[in-house]
Amino acid sequence: MRYMNSLRRVFFLSAMALPALSSAQNDVIAAKASIQGNRMVHATTKREETYSITITVTDIRNHDGVLRFKFFDDSTPFPSETGFLKLVVSKSEVTGDSLHVTCRGFTSKNMGIALLDDENNNLKLDFGWFLPKEGHAFSNYYHTSLKRPVYKDFRFLLTGDKKVIMKMKYY
Repeated sequence: MRYMNSLRRVFFLSAMALPALSSAQNDVIAAKASIQGNRMVHATTKREETYSITITVTDIRNHDGVLRFKFFDDSTPFPSETGFLKLVVSKSEVTGDSLHVTCRGFTSKNMGIALLDDENNNLKLDFGWFLPKEGHAFSNYYHTSLKRPVYKDFRFLLTGDKKVIMKMKYY
């Protein structure tokens, strides 16, 4: 009799604990599914607003090679080798001496854009005796001196969709 009572208790406790264990296991599975990378994503997390940048490049001297854009921000300021984004556009997209390109998905932050007219597509700015042979440009800033520009010269705060003019400079 004692054995039967013990067996009933085990059966009863098992029947009660199984749904709770199953529910806990489902919660663990749901928690694992909501982890992306090494950060937890909450259902109440507000999605950060993104903006577009429409770039107009002017005074492009020919249709040879590619245009290499490099985007910088405060964590990777110019002249960082990498920037936070690189974009390469074929000069077959150039109309006359201008190019219009729109980039989307940027969050609000300080940033700047540098451009290399890589006419021979060799991934670098080529030099003559001491001046560049290829053109360059910066966001909303026309560089006139012979020294390298600094990030604050062409940096802007992105707080909404933005239009940027980049006038090519050749020596």
